[in-house]
Amino acid sequence: MRMAQFLLHPSSQQDSHFTSDIRVFTLAFTSRLVCDIPSTLLSIVHCSTTLKRLRPISTFPFVKMKCSTIQLASLVFSLSVSAAPSFFTRDLEVARNKVVSLPRALEGRANKTTPVSTPTSGGSVPDAAGTTVLDAPQTIAAGGSFDGGMFMFDRGVSCTGQAEGGDDDAVFLIENGGSLSNVIIGPNQIEGIHCFGACTLTNVWWAAVCEDAFTIKTQAADEVTKIIGGGAFGATDKVFQHNGAGTLDINGFTVGKFGKLYRACGNCASSFARHVVMTGIIGTDGDFIAGINVNFGDTATIHESKFSGVKDVCVTFDGVSKGTEPTRLGAGADGTNCIYGTDVAAA
Repeated sequence: MRMAQFLLHPSSQQDSHFTSDIRVFTLAFTSRLVCDIPSTLLSIVHCSTTLKRLRPISTFPFVKMKCSTIQLASLVFSLSVSAAPSFFTRDLEVARNKVVSLPRALEGRANKTTPVSTPTSGGSVPDAAGTTVLDAPQTIAAGGSFDGGMFMFDRGVSCTGQAEGGDDDAVFLIENGGSLSNVIIGPNQIEGIHCFGACTLTNVWWAAVCEDAFTIKTQAADEVTKIIGGGAFGATDKVFQHNGAGTLDINGFTVGKFGKLYRACGNCASSFARHVVMTGIIGTDGDFIAGINVNFGDTATIHESKFSGVKDVCVTFDGVSKGTEPTRLGAGADGTNCIYGTDVAAA
């Protein structure tokens, strides 16, 4: 208080000059406090030294305060700090309201979690967050993962119908144990996704299937590939093609306007026992759900699924060697190869 009175009511002309110097210094300090704290502290020391050199500090009216360099620094800091909050508050408001847009890169995002999507309406994929056209297949390394953030990916080429393509035509190549999630495969592609054993797909959709949506190229007999959620539409032939051995487990998948949801290869160069387990499948307007080869030991097990406009649930074939076509044997549940009960409704 005494200091404030002295600044407002100087007792002499000399005191007035001193007070003016203090006021100027206070304003300078306030500005520099926000912008450059280290320089401000140096200014305090310099100013205090100068004041002591010009006039002994003990001759001023506030001599009883025993003002020292540190006390002077504290005094000016107290005077200036009242002006500082407005600067800090403004900066905080700007930071709080600022929105930063980050580009989406083609890299694994294993820690990102996106809720499983459902079709926006019957027979369509969820809305895409954006579109990415790949010049070459995107490879997911063995044991790696990629989260597409619900972007649509394709190759920017027209579908060639049922002319079988190769790995170079795929949108994604998943090495053994790899995972792919939250992706929409767009219509401009020839081959969808190729898997090389024990792959996991979560919430993956196909807007328009070309030759195949998903192919298990190779897989060991004890390995399982998992399809969790997602859906596919517009497949004139197959959605899931199983060429390797082992099991394909499909859970909560939606399919519409298709030829075959699943086909165990009936004329590949190597013949294996292949198995498919389906749970919670919704299928509309298709030829059949599962096609298997009884002479290879294939099985199809289906639970809690609903189909409408589907001609057959499970169809059996007699598998053959490469270069010829399998022979269709029959259709329907038999308890041995085609396994399903009353929890599977077909109309």
